[in-house]
Amino acid sequence: MKASSFRKVFVPASYAAIVSSSLYHTWWPSGLPGFLLRVLGLVLFAYSAAMGARIHAMYPEKHDEPRDFDKLLTSGPYARCRHPFYSVLILNQFSVPLILGSCLGAVVAASMLPGWVHLVRLEERELLSYWGEKYREYARRTRRAFCPFL
Repeated sequence: MKASSFRKVFVPASYAAIVSSSLYHTWWPSGLPGFLLRVLGLVLFAYSAAMGARIHAMYPEKHDEPRDFDKLLTSGPYARCRHPFYSVLILNQFSVPLILGSCLGAVVAASMLPGWVHLVRLEERELLSYWGEKYREYARRTRRAFCPFL
């Protein structure tokens, strides 16, 4: 399966699962702890949305396949980890249950992590096939991790 095909199904489906489970199964601590968790969620949501917009601005208009890029992205956020856009999407997904106050939503968000790993593996296989040694060298010096600081 191509990464673009999987991505077009997985990303919207994962958001739908997280949002629906968060809307219909809310339970959160009351008082100050619940309030602080929701504020944390809002901060994470705003940060991830802003970073996502910044990263997405680096992409050409059409960006489904490696051949759509005139060069391999290795600067900016891509200098710290190989998949910064997916990192901010994951962070954004975890912010939704925090905002809506849903433990189940957080569990569903965590259950999506294997799908993200699968997407990364599909994409890296395509990038290696297209960019060859240039991608292999980039991969050697840059972490695959979703959290660049880990």
